[in-house]
Amino acid sequence: MKTKNDPVMKMTRPDYSKITPQEFGEHLDQRVLALLAAVEASEAYRSVFATGADPRYIATVVKHVLLEVFSYGPHVTEATFTAIGRFPKKEVKFMEKLALHDVEEADHGEMALADAVKLGLDETWARERRITPESFAMGAAVRLIATELNPFAYLGYMYPFEALTPILTQRLQKVLAAKQFPGHATHFVDYHAVADIGHAATLRRLIEDIVRKYPQAMAEIDYAFDIFTCVYPLPIWATCVARAREELGGQSV
Repeated sequence: MKTKNDPVMKMTRPDYSKITPQEFGEHLDQRVLALLAAVEASEAYRSVFATGADPRYIATVVKHVLLEVFSYGPHVTEATFTAIGRFPKKEVKFMEKLALHDVEEADHGEMALADAVKLGLDETWARERRITPESFAMGAAVRLIATELNPFAYLGYMYPFEALTPILTQRLQKVLAAKQFPGHATHFVDYHAVADIGHAATLRRLIEDIVRKYPQAMAEIDYAFDIFTCVYPLPIWATCVARAREELGGQSV
């Protein structure tokens, strides 16, 4: 597969005119793995997964992450419906399948908030507070992707979202079990550790079907992936760690 240098991410970019839909899917999976490696190298990840991490610190970080999910979740849902609404109107089957996926995701912010409340978050405050700048940036990015780029470009944020989440939630399940994390507050983590495996596989197949018919969508999906990694997950997780440490008086382990 011939590649050229990507000026945005400083990584190889496929020659979209010479790759198959399956090869493009494999390229996206390699990008997910590269994003995972960046996550693993981050201070936020290492602090939570450290052997000696204080259970209170882990619970507090998780609480703040769930709060951010509640904050940016509606923006992702609304942006995705906007993008799907811009599909070529002859592509009803694609629209139906992808809209159904978005419907299944629509209440996940509420699911996250419910667990955060079980961890001590004040629900009224959560619903009334300003969204953090980091989640604001995330919401703005996905909304602009949905309205300003090729409508299929939104898959460049949705696919890494779905592909990365089950990997990280499965790992987190083990940490939470080892740290006596409150079992009644793991619904969001437990659900996504399983459900998003199927969601990612479905999206991967649909992406291949779409770029087979619309090969120009490859570059747009890749560009949206670039944008998404600028706002998720590391900037959001970094602020969650900072807020958790502030809440605990600077303690993390």
